[in-house]
Amino acid sequence: MEKTPLQNWIAGRLGVSEASLTRESLIDYQLKKLRETLDLAINRSTYYRKNLSKYPNKLNRLEDLLQLPFTTSEDVRNNPLHFLCVSQDYINRVVTLQSSGTTGKPKRLFFTKEDQELTIDFFHIGMSTLVGSGDRVLILLPGQLPGSVGDLLARALERFRVKAIPHGIVQDPEKTLKIMQEEQVNALVGIPTQVLSLARYWGGAINKYQPQLKSVLLSTDYVSQAITRQLKLSWGCQVYGHYGMTEMGLGGGVECQAWQAIT
Repeated sequence: MEKTPLQNWIAGRLGVSEASLTRESLIDYQLKKLRETLDLAINRSTYYRKNLSKYPNKLNRLEDLLQLPFTTSEDVRNNPLHFLCVSQDYINRVVTLQSSGTTGKPKRLFFTKEDQELTIDFFHIGMSTLVGSGDRVLILLPGQLPGSVGDLLARALERFRVKAIPHGIVQDPEKTLKIMQEEQVNALVGIPTQVLSLARYWGGAINKYQPQLKSVLLSTDYVSQAITRQLKLSWGCQVYGHYGMTEMGLGGGVECQAWQAIT
């Protein structure tokens, strides 16, 4: 089975050789970083100093995370600045997430330049599992603003000579399909339902456009097996899922060749 590029990346993060990468070494690293994070939060954040001060240095197993109290969306909405662990001078981007209700307070999340570099690094390695040098990727995500998800993804792709084609949310499927053909796109990243709608629209104009897609990455929402199957059937390409949250810096997890080999 072909190994994912993530394996070597993870080994580098742990400071071990790929051959020495074991579940035990990964757990040891996770516990070390969790303790460091807990210590940083308690010492630097007003909110966590108040809510976690009785928990320092008590993470001896991953199961000990169950002892920590939850941080809720309401906590973030009510006291956004209380979560900061750095001076506001170091904040590189502020993201405002509107409440699902009509009157609720929005959530405000803060990211330093270093935070966003970690996201770019994750995108770089994650995308290298499905595209390579010379490929052309259409980004169907918001990317107009510096530091937005589409902008960070484009910057990550440039690091291994992949052509990023920013597009934004699909509003006119005809226009999007035309761009795919003119730009010779062979991979795209987008929202599951939007990409599915695009494929269905293409099905009605199948003789007009002939996309040559080898891979699709679905992100920002739940990826159902039904959508994955339909996209594979429509475009004859591999379909990967990405999991991440704005609150966790957009990084999280991405499917790779190992998963594709057994599906």
